Amino acid sequence: MTKGIAKITIKETRRQQWSLVVVFLLAFIVQGAAFYFIATLLLEQTAREWLPGLIIASLGLFFIAIIVLSIAANSDQRLSKGTQQLFQKELGHLQTVNKRGQRLQAMASTLRATLSFERVVQEAMDICSLELEEMGTPRQSLVAAVYLFRGQALYPVATRLFIGNDIERIIPGRAGIVGQALSEAEPAVTKDPRNDPELGKYVAFQNCVTAVCIPLRAGFQIFGAMVFGSGTAVEFTEGHFELFSAVGDQAVIALQNAQLYQQLTAEKQRLIEADEEARKELARDLHDGPTQSIAAIAMRINFIRSLLTRNPQQSLAELEKVEELAKRTAKEIRGMLFTLRPLVLETQGLAAAIETVMHRIQETDGLNMRLVGGEHGELLSEQAQSVVFSIVEEAIGNARKYSQAKLVEVRLWKEDNLFVARIQDDGVGFDTEDVNRDYSSRGSLGMINMRERAERIDGSLRVESVPGKGTAVTLVVPLAKHGSLIINNK
Repeated sequence: MTKGIAKITIKETRRQQWSLVVVFLLAFIVQGAAFYFIATLLLEQTAREWLPGLIIASLGLFFIAIIVLSIAANSDQRLSKGTQQLFQKELGHLQTVNKRGQRLQAMASTLRATLSFERVVQEAMDICSLELEEMGTPRQSLVAAVYLFRGQALYPVATRLFIGNDIERIIPGRAGIVGQALSEAEPAVTKDPRNDPELGKYVAFQNCVTAVCIPLRAGFQIFGAMVFGSGTAVEFTEGHFELFSAVGDQAVIALQNAQLYQQLTAEKQRLIEADEEARKELARDLHDGPTQSIAAIAMRINFIRSLLTRNPQQSLAELEKVEELAKRTAKEIRGMLFTLRPLVLETQGLAAAIETVMHRIQETDGLNMRLVGGEHGELLSEQAQSVVFSIVEEAIGNARKYSQAKLVEVRLWKEDNLFVARIQDDGVGFDTEDVNRDYSSRGSLGMINMRERAERIDGSLRVESVPGKGTAVTLVVPLAKHGSLIINNK
């Protein structure tokens, strides 16, 4: 392409030169005609009188033409050379931009094809390394590392030319170019990485004379940083920083996708475990309740059959016992079905559903229970009512099983723009330190389920208990997000 541009430039230059030659030839003709007309016709001079003047004027015009053509030729040569140089420079710039675009496209393709953050990070380091190599940095003197925050420190997750303890060395990310890049959220450069407060701790950066740090950020959230060191002096341009920032953005997208995938995987596993636990609990309840009752009914019926002929009166008494046992079994099954799908919650609301649970527990366990402020349940949307009911039911169930309480009270009320539900018992209580420290390590999933359900409706759950003084579970839900008025306004 450069040769083609050169040919076009030379062709246009020659055309201009020939145009000047034609102009001067016409000038000679016009000059001769002018001399002849003025001297012969107007002044009536002979050819011998005006011909020397014409020759002198022609020679002057000839020398002027030579000078003009020489200047034009030199100017055209300089213009042609300058044009070619400028074109080559722009072509080189376009080629560089094209290579950067191809590399970013390759990185984007890698991002689409994998959920492995490590692979994307390696691709990011390769792109920036190639850019530095094209700037004159030898591959063997190119140091690179990608750091991610874990807590308050930066840990290297991918490195190049790191040796020994460098691979596991962590930095706080608060000083030097790393601290500058993270605080300003912009790339930072140093000409003396070996004396950098944080990079200077690495053996790999001791032989570097230039280093650049690119923050890995999404909006105002900082995830980490990429650091590159060169054994030769490098002058970075705005284009380099744009490339580095684009690569960093792609790496952050990969990190967010990887984190989201891990969270989804963990949530999927949690749901599987919760479902399995629910199945086991339902199986235990069925085995300990209706299954035993049905087996007892079958045995009693068999016993009644043997009594029909020899003691009809006793058989009637046994039938009454079977009837009572069947009613109690049916009630247990209805209670289980209510737990699986509380239809009364859908038709009559939160207060009616809580009262139904209380009534069932009072009948089976004789535990004294009361609901205060049930009308406030209507402040919540249907989805929020369902979540709140699950939490209240879980808390009541825990109180029934473990508290040895005489009274359980559920109180609902509105405070500012918040819905509050408090489940309190006067039972034996327990030490909450273990629960508050790491409730996920406990064997029971009840507390985990209540907290995670509260998070689904942007709520908060607080458990307060003192041994010997009972337990209180308080749930707070923002009505601005999950109130019934919000749904109606939509």
